[in-house]
Amino acid sequence: MAQERSLEVKVGALILVAVLILGGFIVMMGGLSLEKTYPLYVYFDNPGGLQTGAAVKMAGIKIGSVKELGFNTSHVNPKTGKSSLIKARANIEVKYRDIIRKDADFYVTSQGVLGEQFLAIDPGTGATAPLGENAEVDGIGPPRLDLFLAKSYELLDTTLAGIRNNRELLGDIMTNTSGLLKGLNGTVTENRDRINRIVQNFESLSQEALTLTQNARRNYVDNPKMLRTIDNVEHLSSEVRRDATPMLKDAKDMLANLNRISATVGDQKEIDKLRKTLEEVAQLASRANSIAGDAQSIVGHIKKGKGTVGALVMDEEMYDDMQEMVRDLKHNPWKFLWKE
Repeated sequence: MAQERSLEVKVGALILVAVLILGGFIVMMGGLSLEKTYPLYVYFDNPGGLQTGAAVKMAGIKIGSVKELGFNTSHVNPKTGKSSLIKARANIEVKYRDIIRKDADFYVTSQGVLGEQFLAIDPGTGATAPLGENAEVDGIGPPRLDLFLAKSYELLDTTLAGIRNNRELLGDIMTNTSGLLKGLNGTVTENRDRINRIVQNFESLSQEALTLTQNARRNYVDNPKMLRTIDNVEHLSSEVRRDATPMLKDAKDMLANLNRISATVGDQKEIDKLRKTLEEVAQLASRANSIAGDAQSIVGHIKKGKGTVGALVMDEEMYDDMQEMVRDLKHNPWKFLWKE
């Protein structure tokens, strides 16, 4: 009798140990946590395969779980302007409360391609305040593969129907296109030598234009003789203008003195001749002064690169533009034959 009772005690103890082991295994596999939690409410247009009891993870670490999923039509997503249909309540462990910020992102993802879906959290930046308890946020739903396949099937079906209904028209288009390509190929083949000559002529033309531009720059822009000539003309005009100014003043003074003298003494004819001579001298000095001023002005315009001559002599951009044009024509000779 005692042996039977001892056997029953052993069997009962074994069963109790097995139940405890099974309960512990269930708790471990279910991810049951005794940590304190607080609720967050996440709104989705479509949470995909997210289910109640799914894990909530941040940086790959489980920090809570989804406790409730239900329909909701009162919340409007400010980004899309549509009502979010699903409201999910997630319980987050309290120790992570200060990490999740107001600019955090909530989205549904999965472990691998066919893994179980869960709610993932990107905690945001430290520039914003913590999100806090009972906060309501808008989540990002998973990609709608089913919707994509449905619309792709609809598009494919429409395309096949269009091809089927316009089979003759498509055949004519293909035939005409083939004929056009054959004709173009024949034209290019027949005129291959002519096209090669045209290309060679364009290359020669571009090379000659480049040489002409370089010679023009060397002879008219970078030539020291040209620069010295301009400086000499400017210097000469300055000297003429400087000498003509006192000459003009002296002629005017002499004319005034002659007028005073003619009023008192002397032959009228001689005085008239002298007056005429002095007037011609004054006119000559005035013209010389004007010519010198014009020459100096022209030299100044040339040095500043104004006008056609100034641009040719002083503007280095002309040389650069011509060189760029030659380079462009060398690489794109078809621009001589085609205008858009």
